[in-house]
Amino acid sequence: MKESVMGETNYPLIASNTILTEQHIRFLKAFSIQSVDVVIEEDSPLSPFPSPSLPFGERPAIEAMEQIYFKTLKKVKAEFQRWQSGMNVEIARIRTIILPILEYTLQHPDQMTRIFSYSKKDEYLYHHALSVSLLSGMMASKLNEDKGLIVQAALSGLLADCGMSKMTMSLLAKKTALTEKEYKEIQNHPIVSYKMVKDLTLLKPEAKLAIYQHHERLDGSGYPAGTKGDKIHTLAQVVGLADTYHALTTERVFKPRMPLFKAVEVIQQDLFGQFAFPVMEALFSLIIELSPGMNVQLSDGRQGKILFIQPDNKTRPLIQFAGGEVMDLTKNRDLYIEEVEEK
Repeated sequence: MKESVMGETNYPLIASNTILTEQHIRFLKAFSIQSVDVVIEEDSPLSPFPSPSLPFGERPAIEAMEQIYFKTLKKVKAEFQRWQSGMNVEIARIRTIILPILEYTLQHPDQMTRIFSYSKKDEYLYHHALSVSLLSGMMASKLNEDKGLIVQAALSGLLADCGMSKMTMSLLAKKTALTEKEYKEIQNHPIVSYKMVKDLTLLKPEAKLAIYQHHERLDGSGYPAGTKGDKIHTLAQVVGLADTYHALTTERVFKPRMPLFKAVEVIQQDLFGQFAFPVMEALFSLIIELSPGMNVQLSDGRQGKILFIQPDNKTRPLIQFAGGEVMDLTKNRDLYIEEVEEK
């Protein structure tokens, strides 16, 4: 490439002198960039002289994830606004919106937890839809589903709350606790979402069922039908757990965010029996990436280094502080890991 392709930050999307590959081209399309100036490199099919390939740009993966995330978020918001105005769900367009960022996230799973830091309470609905979509697709990948079902999982996650677009704006923007009547109206959104997608031919039946069932729980405590056990599709559990986890770890109008590792413990303990074990493991494998030597900060502000990971309690390792003191988090249940060092 002749010149760097710049985005909305000081880092280039793709740096100058990068040799373009199919991956770069898909990435550029995701940002609606139709053309760039190039020079013919020696290893190009147009040249007989081979040369070593350069790395994929110089921009940090963090910046790339941030830019493609907010680019996609704008499109998700536009779709919700279309639905609010009475327009139908156009699944082909939804696929076009979600596929580039889904592919990027699948190729960079280490950036998955970063999406939780992007969500803001003033546009929670759109952040939630996009984050649940990506998390659902990544969890389906961890469950070793084929690429087709991974895409369907992401589509289900994005459309699970499309029925919220039919709720009154005052209800969606309410800053105080919901009344019983309002809560029942909110609980009706899976039915509304299903009605909006039931006739879409590009959305598989299991994806439509996942949208309808994403608030059902194995123990029968969910809604809208109180379905329980194996009558709840695995894809519905994937979307449901992604929905729950993002809600726990994101600041909302009436609720503060919960640290990622504390949310894992809440799901393990307080929500035990509501989700299948393989589905929970798929989520945790994306979130829990602790390793010995990693620097962490605890909820009381102290900083230390992970000394040992306990196989049966991965969120509560042994922590060594600067003075040499060692703490076993399994014996200090009031503390938890607040932050992890940047990779």
